[in-house]
Amino acid sequence: MNRGLKKILSAGFAAALVALAASAQTAMPFGGLPLYFETNHGQTDPSMPFLARGRDSRFLISPAEARIVLRSAAGPATVRMQFVGANPRAHVHGAAELPGKINYLTGNDPAHWHTGLPLFAKVRVEEMYPGIGLVYYGNEEHLEYDFEIAPGANPDAIRIHFDGVDKIAVTPQGGLVLSLNGGEIQQLRPVLYQTVNGVRREIAGGYRLADAHTVAFSVGSYDHSQTLVIDPVLSFSTYFGGNSGDIAWAVKLDTNGFVYIAGQTFSSQFANNVPLSTPGVFQPNYQGGSLAGDAFVAKFDHSGQNLIYFTYLGGSDDDVAYALAVDAAGHAYVAGATDSTNFPVVNAIPGGTNIGGTFNQYARAYLSDAFVAELDGDGANLIYSTYLGGSAADAAYGIALDSSNDAYVTGFTYSTNFPTSTNAFQKQLAATNSAFSSYFYANAFITEISAGGGTLLYSTFFGGTNYDAGRGIAVDGSNYVYVTGFTDSTNFPTTNAIYQVLYQTDFPGTTNQVVLTNLVNGSLLNGAMTNMGNAFDAFVIKFAPSFSELVYSTFLGGTNNDQAYAIAADNNGNAYVTGWTVSTNFPNTVTITNLQNGLTNNLTYGYAVVTNVFLTQITNGTSAGIGYSAVFGGTSFAIDVGYGVALDPAGNVFVTGGTSSTNFPVLNVPGYLRATNSGNSDAFVTAFNTNATALLYSGYLGGSENDFGYAIAVDTNSAYIVGQTVSTDFPTLNALHSTLNGTNDAFLAAIMLVVPPPDLFTNQEPISQTNAVGSTVEFSINGTAIAPYFIQWLFNGSPLTNGTQNGANISGATNAQLVISNLQLTNAGIYSVVVTNNGGATNSLPATLGVT
Repeated sequence: MNRGLKKILSAGFAAALVALAASAQTAMPFGGLPLYFETNHGQTDPSMPFLARGRDSRFLISPAEARIVLRSAAGPATVRMQFVGANPRAHVHGAAELPGKINYLTGNDPAHWHTGLPLFAKVRVEEMYPGIGLVYYGNEEHLEYDFEIAPGANPDAIRIHFDGVDKIAVTPQGGLVLSLNGGEIQQLRPVLYQTVNGVRREIAGGYRLADAHTVAFSVGSYDHSQTLVIDPVLSFSTYFGGNSGDIAWAVKLDTNGFVYIAGQTFSSQFANNVPLSTPGVFQPNYQGGSLAGDAFVAKFDHSGQNLIYFTYLGGSDDDVAYALAVDAAGHAYVAGATDSTNFPVVNAIPGGTNIGGTFNQYARAYLSDAFVAELDGDGANLIYSTYLGGSAADAAYGIALDSSNDAYVTGFTYSTNFPTSTNAFQKQLAATNSAFSSYFYANAFITEISAGGGTLLYSTFFGGTNYDAGRGIAVDGSNYVYVTGFTDSTNFPTTNAIYQVLYQTDFPGTTNQVVLTNLVNGSLLNGAMTNMGNAFDAFVIKFAPSFSELVYSTFLGGTNNDQAYAIAADNNGNAYVTGWTVSTNFPNTVTITNLQNGLTNNLTYGYAVVTNVFLTQITNGTSAGIGYSAVFGGTSFAIDVGYGVALDPAGNVFVTGGTSSTNFPVLNVPGYLRATNSGNSDAFVTAFNTNATALLYSGYLGGSENDFGYAIAVDTNSAYIVGQTVSTDFPTLNALHSTLNGTNDAFLAAIMLVVPPPDLFTNQEPISQTNAVGSTVEFSINGTAIAPYFIQWLFNGSPLTNGTQNGANISGATNAQLVISNLQLTNAGIYSVVVTNNGGATNSLPATLGVT
């Protein structure tokens, strides 16, 4: 059996810790150079008048050259971007001065000190080529530079020679890859555009190789009487691991942009005897463990290049952190499993001060307990930490917080004496429990622990008489609780379920029949769903706040094996679930071009040979319903699994996981995402728009060996992925670690969602006009961009509060019209408008309405 399939299908049957071995994955474009540039007053080569600094890098600027100076475990490297034929005396100056200053107080002679040096958000090079300027700037995760080509100037004059790289190549997606010792520099496909009469119009074009180390730009037809802009982007990527095996199972972001990861490690140090842990953390030293090692929690700044803290968390045996949540104060809440009798406990729940699992004489180890812990913002102190379990094996796989910072945890338990509350939905283990079967049958559990620990607010078993496991949990803004996982119990408790499927597994040569009820011509009807076979189904549960009501509990699956691993919830009461399926009749309502379903004719000699990822939206209501459901992946003996799902503020949905398919769906591959599988298994990232009518992007992430994406978190602009890699050639640049340090490393990666600004024009002809004070104007916009739009009126360059209006959710199709309500022109001056789409990109209509 394929090793990946074996790993997937056996995941539910471990009696002690589950997934105890550390494996591998790697990084993506993560982090970037600082947002400021400083003038050079002796800090570096005097021929470079401006510089910017990163954790392990410097970026130096002169009139005809830019240098990227990198420091990594593989040694220092310098890449020179030489602008062939450029004016070496071109004027270089800072632009958009920032409020801060920088001081260099070197030595004890004040005459050599440099104080009050200005900082700039941009650096401009004027007339680098005749009629062509260059501007450098940062956008939090990337260093960008734009060529601005004046009317009549010739873009063919631009040549960039790269010195210090082994080779350069243009990717099939139009990006530029610079290969060098220790990693790669990748530049995304350049965007070429003009803004004419308030309309931003993209121009065809991209990189072309002038010779083995020189690139130029191909430029399609454009208006030579208008300014042309060429806008490339630099991206970044990193490994994270020590001298042995490491896996990152979870990632979360806080409101200040810090990034938190949690997982397991066998590593006692980084390379060159450098400790993994940072000074002052709760647990600075590796404690031990032969199967899972220690749990860990790490905190990074938004760039991924600066490690704020790293702490181990565990006892002398095996500990692993599977789940992570973060509150507004930057406290990290972790959940997982431990068989250490000396796992650190503080302010534990009743009965949580000692391990509940009994000693197994055959395994020579204690059966694991789940654990839940809260670390302060510096990783220096435990606010609380508690065992959670009974005398058999227990493990936690999901954790989420409500508005009061109560922690909600889910996982599986084999224990008949797992702690429950008096108001539990199910107070007893429903699974058969005997000397033999207690190692095969378990129930899911759902537990709520008070903020600050110490109190078990709610705890219940949830399941039937076979095997049930909770894998993901989420809490929405109204404190509704959502749980997902998988079950093969035919009597799993359901209520207000999606639809009813009665089936038996249909093996070739048998007379077993598949019976579908309330499933008519592919349309799902209301009813209750019942698992009547021996295969797994996913399940989804929703509880009202304080567990006052079970809103719904439903199976989710088809006539073969289906398992869910992660869940997210929006503030409208919708749940988003991902996992894997081998069922050819799994609900599949999405018809997106290039989003193939590889499960046709999926059985060979009675065995499923292909798994696909699923993403299903369960809609809000008194009963569960499917808003949409997508099944996607490759074909031909390949395994695709969704491990993580997340929502961005605009409602776009992001899924990560692992794929061994060579034809996994790819589209608009940004950053280090690739269009082809680089190894045995690659991580993948697939981004859907708000109603799953289109993909934003989808692609592979990995090297020539095995790579898996286990969790994902997103903000307005970027998706952050963690997992594990054994690939020595995973693409890295400007990374905290640019090489594989151990047998396998964790990785941390970020993919920026590059959304072009709205392409806009107005229906008013002419746009520039003079209006009398007291008059009104009606304004409408046509555009091509991702909806919704946000419209902001400006008066004399400052936002007009009463002119702000949210636009309707339009499809984003060409010439989709959005009408802005009448604007009362109350004062003499200049009115203008700025439009932002849901990717955070903006465009303004430079034409204004003058008021007299």
